[in-house]
Amino acid sequence: MQKHTSRLNKGFTLIELLVVIAIIAILVALLLPAVQQAREAARRTQCRNNLKQIGLALHNYHDIYNTFPPGYTARNVGRTTPVMAETGQGYAWSFSILPQIDQSSLTSQIDTNLDAHDPVNLAIASTTTLNAFLCPTDPAPPVFDVTDGAGTVYTLPTSNYVGILGYGSVTMNAGDSTGVFFRNSRISFRDITDGTSNTICVGERRHEHDFAAPAPAVASHSTWYAAIPGVRRSAGMMMMPNMTEGAGSLVIGHVGQPAMMGMMAMESTPNQTNHIVHFSSQHAGGVQFLLCDGSVQFLSENVDYGLFRNIGERSDGNVIGEF
Repeated sequence: MQKHTSRLNKGFTLIELLVVIAIIAILVALLLPAVQQAREAARRTQCRNNLKQIGLALHNYHDIYNTFPPGYTARNVGRTTPVMAETGQGYAWSFSILPQIDQSSLTSQIDTNLDAHDPVNLAIASTTTLNAFLCPTDPAPPVFDVTDGAGTVYTLPTSNYVGILGYGSVTMNAGDSTGVFFRNSRISFRDITDGTSNTICVGERRHEHDFAAPAPAVASHSTWYAAIPGVRRSAGMMMMPNMTEGAGSLVIGHVGQPAMMGMMAMESTPNQTNHIVHFSSQHAGGVQFLLCDGSVQFLSENVDYGLFRNIGERSDGNVIGEF
């Protein structure tokens, strides 16, 4: 009787195995970017929601006090007083809205009769991480250190959201500018004559700026807590390596500044400069901003600079409409 050899007991040939592996590799290569994009979309949505909650908190604050909170507080200073004369308190706009984002218990632990850099207050703030102020796309550490002119080191909690000073220097014009937040500011809805839907008040900033290769990356950390008096840190300007920014750079940023003291004007759109007071994000292609009406807009890093400056100023007369 003729024997028939069954093919059922045979395994894959080497060629078949290699083809299967190649197909699996192609599928994984196609799937991985989609998974990463989905994760980033979720992170970007969470960041957007953070800004929406900040906007709601700012509106609730305005309902109570008939003004937005100050960019940061300082005692015994006028509009033109230089930052070197600041001694305290230092509390930021974002600290002021903690009760409006369900953080009343944290506010009650900090004695605002004392300065923000008082060791007792600082010990509480530096050990508190608030996810409401963190963009999940930015791998920023929960805390960072800054140093004042006397060499004292302060540890501060991280934030990815800073208030908008407008057009001007965070350090040279700390007490008077064209945006919604600056030192001891008291801007209300009636002061935003360009319209709340045409004016941005809060924007993203990543913890590190690395846009001006081959220049090294620059630490651009921000905090929700306070502008610590006397702090000076590198401005991140490659052409002016000795330039520094003051305490306001910790909690506010600008949409550009004019030429000062022989320097060229600093006018850039987001994600374009290592200057630490600018706006930036880890999101591909742009930065999310909170408008004064409480809505959030994703602004392309390739946006026209004139438009970017106009929406950063509350009453320049240039009403943009949709953008």
